[in-house]
Amino acid sequence: MTEHQETIFIVDQVIPKPGQAKAFLDTYMARYAPAARERGMTLVHQWVSPPMWLDEQSNTLTIIWTVQGAPAWWNMSFHGRRNPEVAGFWESIEPMIVSRRRSFSAEVADLESLADV
Repeated sequence: MTEHQETIFIVDQVIPKPGQAKAFLDTYMARYAPAARERGMTLVHQWVSPPMWLDEQSNTLTIIWTVQGAPAWWNMSFHGRRNPEVAGFWESIEPMIVSRRRSFSAEVADLESLADV
């Protein structure tokens, strides 16, 4: 019998300054993504809204990662907070963005087992 691993979704939503979305995403993928993968995160989506690069307005970028189960989430979170390169990345990229937020989600069916710690 295979043990079920709950998927936790890590959703980064970033609004870059007008005309900066593509440059931001390129930098994010080159500098942030490799370390995220090392922390066990799997990239699932890179969404751009509206679906075209804007020059005079801001795009909204939604970047979705996953980890499998609560232990992987805690490991990713622990190592990300203790890695000065992660904080340094966000500090260096700050001039390119209007706002950013990170949220975490899971399937409703997985909530009971995720909360059983």
